Amino acid sequence: MSKVAWWERWDGEQTHWHNLDGYFKPIVTRFFITWFATAPLVASVIQNYPSMLVLPFDWWILWLASLAYAIAFGIHAWRCPQFIKRYPTYPAYQARGHSPRWLVWEFHGCWTSIHTVSREKLENRVVGKNYAKESSENPDFRKEPQVSEKGTIFQFPHLTKSYDLAIKEDAPEEVVRDLFWEIFGRWTSSGPKMRLLIWGLLAVAMVLVFVTVLQDICFVLSLLWVIN
Repeated sequence: MSKVAWWERWDGEQTHWHNLDGYFKPIVTRFFITWFATAPLVASVIQNYPSMLVLPFDWWILWLASLAYAIAFGIHAWRCPQFIKRYPTYPAYQARGHSPRWLVWEFHGCWTSIHTVSREKLENRVVGKNYAKESSENPDFRKEPQVSEKGTIFQFPHLTKSYDLAIKEDAPEEVVRDLFWEIFGRWTSSGPKMRLLIWGLLAVAMVLVFVTVLQDICFVLSLLWVIN
């Protein structure tokens, strides 16, 4: 399998930013961060008073798992797109009560931030679905969307032409929803290298936790064997 084919196969929907959210829920974070903070104290007690505390696993293995998780957590907090954090689902976006016009600003923020390949894909989608229409013969590109009574408009170049993405206050709900998911799709698939690093760190953390679980099981079974 070629390098490109491997990368495309790995970088599928299941590895995107929105699927990382479940690994950074408070209940999971508390477990790892608590052990990361208390492990040095536990190690000190074991070293100074070995008869008082006996752990059924190696404390440093779980500490390394916590360290890997803490690094992954920090990278996620730093690099996960704000759009994905604010709007993990379309109902979450609706709950903010934004005007339909606001999506033009979200489109602009995405269009100016993502890499070239994703930008071209976003342009192709909105042009192909006729959400953005070809503008006048004398384009006047501006850095930000323009607000008027007719709607909020952002003009961008696509291929050899210029297009206007314009949304009015009375835009159909299905158009708003579909445009939301187009923007969501480009954001959640961004930053593949950072996502790969986070997934790798989480995998290391899970493997190390699994090792401690096996140690715990072996410890209990050894006690039962002695009892019997």
